Amino acid sequence: MSASLYDVQIAPNFQARMDLIRRNYFSRDPELWPIYKDPGMARYLELISIPKTQEELVADYPGGLELRERLLTSDEIPDGMRAPGEIEPTLLYAAATTKQWNNPASAENVVTLPCDPAIYGALLGITSNANLVCREYSESAEDLEKAIVRKIAKLVGYDVERADGIFTQGGTFCNMYGYLFGIRKSLKNSVKNGFDTTNNYRFVCSQGGHYSNNTALATLGGNIEEKNLKIKMDEENRVDLRDLEEKLTACFRLNCVVPTIMLTMGTTDTFGVDCVKPTRNLVDRLCKEFQIETAPHIHVDSAVGWAILFFLDYDFDANPLEINRPTLMGLRRHVELFRQLKYADSFAVDFHKWGFAPYASSLVMVKDKDSFKALEHDPEQFSYFERGAKERAHLQSTIEASRSAVGVFSAYAALEYLGLEGYRTLIANSLQNATYFCRRLQDAPGVTLLAPHNDGPCVTFRIYDPKVVKDPQEELAFELKHGSNPSNRARIESNSAYHRADFLGRGKRDLYTNWVEYAAHTEYDEHNACVRIPGEKAVFFNPLITTKQIDSFIELLIERQK
Repeated sequence: MSASLYDVQIAPNFQARMDLIRRNYFSRDPELWPIYKDPGMARYLELISIPKTQEELVADYPGGLELRERLLTSDEIPDGMRAPGEIEPTLLYAAATTKQWNNPASAENVVTLPCDPAIYGALLGITSNANLVCREYSESAEDLEKAIVRKIAKLVGYDVERADGIFTQGGTFCNMYGYLFGIRKSLKNSVKNGFDTTNNYRFVCSQGGHYSNNTALATLGGNIEEKNLKIKMDEENRVDLRDLEEKLTACFRLNCVVPTIMLTMGTTDTFGVDCVKPTRNLVDRLCKEFQIETAPHIHVDSAVGWAILFFLDYDFDANPLEINRPTLMGLRRHVELFRQLKYADSFAVDFHKWGFAPYASSLVMVKDKDSFKALEHDPEQFSYFERGAKERAHLQSTIEASRSAVGVFSAYAALEYLGLEGYRTLIANSLQNATYFCRRLQDAPGVTLLAPHNDGPCVTFRIYDPKVVKDPQEELAFELKHGSNPSNRARIESNSAYHRADFLGRGKRDLYTNWVEYAAHTEYDEHNACVRIPGEKAVFFNPLITTKQIDSFIELLIERQK
């Protein structure tokens, strides 16, 4: 064992616990989960039993080329009916040749293999066909949704009696709600009049935030070109609080309304975690100073990072899971940041990311249930619902109206079957794999980390030509410090082209990574502009990834760099 790997090894007791979780909750075992005994499901599981790339799946599938042609060209609905239990071949082909998240090499993004109990719960949700638009259409499914809201409220530290939340169609919709809460509270006539072009308003988000910071706001009618202020990031990919203060102060001094401040806890590529409490303190101080009647609504896009909440009450001193020391230290640092999430007015929870539930299972949480009242439309518009139904549900406040309960059932099942122990083990496994990967990257020539202190499940790195670049860390430092100078752009582009060619040349092997066009950025110039630096990332959400895949990937990098 390399001395550099000694402290990132997995403890035997942790390994035994993780093996048990894989067997019980990710094995697709029909003896444990009888839903997989269906003939079509059994055939599907047989076809995907050997991990392959999508190209290999299609090539090896019996009659795959013919079925693919049928799928791509067919435009006829069959005349007759098909017998129950008969396997429809094109349907099975499409399922079996879809992206395999059960492949232990899959580490492309913040997507993971859903656990068996969540799939079981989703099947119950599909079968019950509840519509959460109102109580009469959902009945106990609504109670199930409220139960999850209470659990997450208690987990984060909200007042369970005051908090509220609803399941929606994804993280983008959660962020859309975050913007909408602020809009309705700050621009009070917007529910009827929309955005008045004479309104003097600005939205605030981070330069490192998810693209839905733009798309969600644009969908709501916000002017993202002129009225969306993007805050600079600091060296740890967090919102720069000094820049935030300067921009908020300028807005308030000019009587410019700031409906929503969009923060991020767990950026998609580098797991940057914004500081919520200092932002809240800043907002409170400036609102008092400038006598702002309605404070900006602070929404946190924690769709990726929310699962760190499972560790808020973990005994780090006793460390019952026996998490290795480097991972434990990073996790402890993140826990202190996520303790601040309770100061947000609302935040996003994607169970289909680090919650191991199937798509789509997203929850937007609000600290104060009155936030939903700000979204309410005129009850007379809902004339085909009984008055009691309108009063008891979020019917008048939702963007969607009809809301599926499938995400509710799957999330509830995952929470109940995995519990705190299961979730903590899965999260720690992700982080230990990421820590091990970071350490192993040190063995590959020409490689350097782009966010070496993030301690999260997302690992971004950059590869340089070892024949040209003698010290990759020094080269990265030069790019970050001097890359904004136009005379150095060609140097960055040349390094990026080398890495990109190597990435494409490797293809899908050993560990499936992803290319990121904006993995880091240069220092800001005198015009507050910076240059984006691309890189490569691996995200260790997949519970089937082990050090075996990581070691094979590192050996591949070493071989290609010779």
